[in-house]
Amino acid sequence: MQTYKYIEIAKETPRKRGVLIPKEELGKHLNGIPLYRSMYLYDQDAVDFADANSNSLRSYYGIRAIDNILIDIDKEQNTDEFTLRKCQATVYQLHEELDLPTHAFRVFFSGSGYHITLPNSVFNFTPSEELPFHVKDTIIKLFPDADPMVYMRTGLYRVAHTLNKKLDYIKFLLNTTK
Repeated sequence: MQTYKYIEIAKETPRKRGVLIPKEELGKHLNGIPLYRSMYLYDQDAVDFADANSNSLRSYYGIRAIDNILIDIDKEQNTDEFTLRKCQATVYQLHEELDLPTHAFRVFFSGSGYHITLPNSVFNFTPSEELPFHVKDTIIKLFPDADPMVYMRTGLYRVAHTLNKKLDYIKFLLNTTK
């Protein structure tokens, strides 16, 4: 039986990706900098593939698993209030229409939008080579406002409660224009 215990991380920016670690070691990398993790979990085969391919999973088409499903509600060109209402509508749908208890999901402010995380036990996705397609198809059908980019094979998202560099840059710009 394969064990899917590895995640890919990127520190400071998603461009600095390619480090695979056991998921239980993620906390060791929380040190005040932006931290990103992969949407999917990997087994030793993926680690070996990355090691042989310049620490890249770009061409890895092997089996993946998933522990948490992220619903990414982006602000885009909308107002903060409209984005909040989109998030509230998604939470309402999870709780009232899909009958999930509120403790079954978490909502985080992402800096300009919202991240809602659910455990895989809600959907019971099974590890497969096609998993990214199944996750994307399922989530986008249920939540059309979700950003589909995070579901691609190599999708990363910023870990909850870690620094959002875009916000620091925006604050810098606002402070220098006063």
